[in-house]
Amino acid sequence: MISCYISASKWNCKGLLMISTLSILQSIASAAVELVDRIVEMKVIPNLITLNTIVNGLCLQDRVSEAMTLIDRMMDKGYQPDQFTYGPILNKMCKSGNTALALDLLRKMEHRKIKPHVVTYSLIIDGLCKDGSLEDAFTLFNEIETKGIKGNVITYTSLIGGFCNAGRWDDGAQLLRYMITREITPNIFTFNALIDSFLKEGKLTEANELYNEMIKRGIDPNIITYSTLIYGLCNEKRLDEAKQMLDLMVSKGCDPNIVTFNILINGYCKAKLVDEGMRLFRKMSLRGLVADTVTYSTLIQGFCQSGKLNVAKELFQEMVSEGAHPDIVTYKILLDGLCDKGELEMALDILDKMRKMKPNVITHNIMIGGLCKKGSLSKADMLFRKMGEDGIAPDDCTYNILIRAHLRGGELTTSAELIEEMKSCGFSADASTVKMVMDMLSSRELDKSFLNMLS
Repeated sequence: MISCYISASKWNCKGLLMISTLSILQSIASAAVELVDRIVEMKVIPNLITLNTIVNGLCLQDRVSEAMTLIDRMMDKGYQPDQFTYGPILNKMCKSGNTALALDLLRKMEHRKIKPHVVTYSLIIDGLCKDGSLEDAFTLFNEIETKGIKGNVITYTSLIGGFCNAGRWDDGAQLLRYMITREITPNIFTFNALIDSFLKEGKLTEANELYNEMIKRGIDPNIITYSTLIYGLCNEKRLDEAKQMLDLMVSKGCDPNIVTFNILINGYCKAKLVDEGMRLFRKMSLRGLVADTVTYSTLIQGFCQSGKLNVAKELFQEMVSEGAHPDIVTYKILLDGLCDKGELEMALDILDKMRKMKPNVITHNIMIGGLCKKGSLSKADMLFRKMGEDGIAPDDCTYNILIRAHLRGGELTTSAELIEEMKSCGFSADASTVKMVMDMLSSRELDKSFLNMLS
């Protein structure tokens, strides 16, 4: 078959096409490598395009070590790779989190007098930033600057994003200013990284200044920009401005998604304006957006905290009927609301329905606390023991809730047994339990031996 495509004197175009096709079709990349071996045996050196194509094919199959071996073999035959040969390997290394290996390979390239392009350096700088090796990334950036290689928008955006993720927003802002003096135009990703960082630090004024700078430069904010600013405004309880930002977003033709609405709904609920949140929820539905688990959970919590448990229960039923599956956070919120209002039977029913989801110690603590508050200590004890049967280990909170409940009920022996069990598990009494014991000592309901038991 090979003789059909290759002559002994020259590398036939059909052979190149075949290798290219084999490399693109990842499932038969090995055949392409084998074909190259046969070509080399015929003392025909494949050209750069051929080898680069096969290296790319191997990398697409995650066969990086084979690609490296192939390059080394070709070099032994007198072949000289270029930056494009190594590009797919470096890309795969960085994307798989092996940035240290990519940096080593970069040094080998430099040693072999192969001049990497700014794209190659940017790829590794981005990988180092994502790995949290910010100082190494910045060192490499300074190194290429010294070599006279001008970083591009990707180089700067990666570093700015790295600084922002590390909470070094001031360094990120300084790099943005330097970037602009170098006449490199920031893009939407550059601005979004900094705006997000400023807002996480509560610097809404600085974030707004960056937003205005974007507009001045003719860069249209996207859904991430608007959603981030709305989040920042909600955190500062500037809900009217957050709603105005949403309206502006729509007027600019940037359609808000479910995340944007969830941010603003959560803002209303935290500010105890749950009815406003509900109105926005209905408006969102009219826009054709489907509420998700986060939307419903946020509103259910809002109504529970505002004392409107019946509305919360109705919303929970709507959530289930609409196919938005409650998660453990949703159930925790509802359990908390039901227990707070003393609706323990429904709370127990909800807890039972959670069995398929494996309720955790937090949900059990809420239920046990609700039963204790209602005076149903026997049911609380039964649930506590069932936790062990279900493989759910109680924590310090579980023990302290039950100890205080039994102390209030005058069941000192049970309290003492629970204290011993708690200590054997490596837990200790919390401030509330200690205070209760001290108060009961003062009123002579307990003797000092009980306090010694806690220590």
